[in-house]
Amino acid sequence: MRRSRIFILLAIILLLGAAAAYLFLGRPGTGSEGEATPAPVDVVFVAIAAQDISRGAKIPEDGVIMSRMNANLVVETMISGQDEDEIRSRIVDRIARQDIARGVPLTEAMLTDTTGDLLAGGSNAALAIPAGYTAIAIPMTRLSGIAFAMRDGDVVDVLITLLLVDLDPDFQTILPNQTTPLIASGGTAEFPAPNITGGVALIEIVEDNGIPPLPFGKVETDELTGQPFHLIPQERQRPRAVSQRLIEAAIVLHVGTFRLEGEVVGGVVPVPEEGVGAPAPEGQAPAPTVIPPDIITLIVTPQEALALNWAMKVGADLTFTLRAPNDGEATETTSVTLQYLLDTYEITVPTKLPYGMEPRLDNLIIPELPNDQPPEPPQQ
Repeated sequence: MRRSRIFILLAIILLLGAAAAYLFLGRPGTGSEGEATPAPVDVVFVAIAAQDISRGAKIPEDGVIMSRMNANLVVETMISGQDEDEIRSRIVDRIARQDIARGVPLTEAMLTDTTGDLLAGGSNAALAIPAGYTAIAIPMTRLSGIAFAMRDGDVVDVLITLLLVDLDPDFQTILPNQTTPLIASGGTAEFPAPNITGGVALIEIVEDNGIPPLPFGKVETDELTGQPFHLIPQERQRPRAVSQRLIEAAIVLHVGTFRLEGEVVGGVVPVPEEGVGAPAPEGQAPAPTVIPPDIITLIVTPQEALALNWAMKVGADLTFTLRAPNDGEATETTSVTLQYLLDTYEITVPTKLPYGMEPRLDNLIIPELPNDQPPEPPQQ
């Protein structure tokens, strides 16, 4: 009897413990605070790129996989649904409008049915241009392009050099003008001045002032004899050069020509055919010939783009200078002319001497860079 009572007491204790745990932990379907447990969330299939897909390529059968995702986490633009086969049929054999990386959820904006719609994807270069700026391409050489030291992302200044001449504001022609004098009644004088008719010019002499204004050149008076004479130039007007910084702190978007679809990476061309140029060593593949860049694309403001476009169209000389990275310090520059060089750097004007160099030197001798010379034609 005593054992039976012990078992009964143990059973009662267990029942009381279970009841206490039920009351303490909460009823099934409620949380610790009596809140209702959320209902199960719907799950849908989302299309995911199973491999890297190039812009313009067709989506292959194995190029897409389905991933389960809670419906409340799916963005409207994602290609999703309950039927895997139906989702796959909406994607396979369509064309990628942009480069799609592996693991990226697919959207309708990434796909198209026609290749002509690829333009809507835009270029990667445009993504690097900040809002309010534009990109413009400028030709360059090894000398103007900092010996090809520039790379994408560098910061450069653009210098401009112009040749200026005096013009007649009405005719917009180089001064001085050539004219044909009118012959009036009275005395005339002959002056050997160039004019549009050729020969000599007959100038009317006015008694009250002696010699009238001449149609070409100017009148000078000899200091010793007091004799007036007609002074005319022996050559056309010489242009005057001036240099100044045109653009400050422009970002280099790209050096060289942008690679086109299907073009060989690196801008290389095959070595000339056998028998032309240096042959490749035996047992080695011919080394490619790298094409040096001849153009650079800069990110500038729209107004700076207009200035650069004008400079290119008029044939101005443009030179690039390389700046340090993160150099945001604004500096002022002064236009450089012959007078500026003479005054600032104390350049002495050569004295007119009774002797000179032989042979006569009319132009500066510019050193020639061997790498800039065109290759010699092969000998026959």
